Amino acid sequence: MNLSTLVFGRRLANREYEDKKIGWIEAVPAMGLDGLGSSSYGPEATLTVLIPLGAFGLVYIGPVIGCIVALLAILYFSYRQTLAAYPTNGGAYVVAKENLGEYPSLLAAAALMIDYVLNVAVGDSAGVGALVSAIPSFHPISCRSAS
Repeated sequence: MNLSTLVFGRRLANREYEDKKIGWIEAVPAMGLDGLGSSSYGPEATLTVLIPLGAFGLVYIGPVIGCIVALLAILYFSYRQTLAAYPTNGGAYVVAKENLGEYPSLLAAAALMIDYVLNVAVGDSAGVGALVSAIPSFHPISCRSAS
């Protein structure tokens, strides 16, 4: 037994793929990673925008966080409905193609691709920002030679 078999389990035979279905407990976190990842930067962005307001900005944090939590709840229930209707494969492309046609499904696929790229870009920029803020002596102007 190798490490990948130990971690992921044995490979399924071709005839077993049709019978393999996951429930909503496993599928919602797997499918919802996109939405969770996209909304995870919301509170930080909210605080960044509200910094100029000072203490008065704290009044607006509650409603903004409430909206983010409401969107996550909508996402959760939406994915549960999608899993009930499409237990074997319920991606945005498949759902849009079966319900709306080819062009809307291509639009959904393109939107997801753009979202994935932007999600990585935001994650990378947040990581770089965290690294740079952890270095107290780093300042771009101090790196210049004094003339």
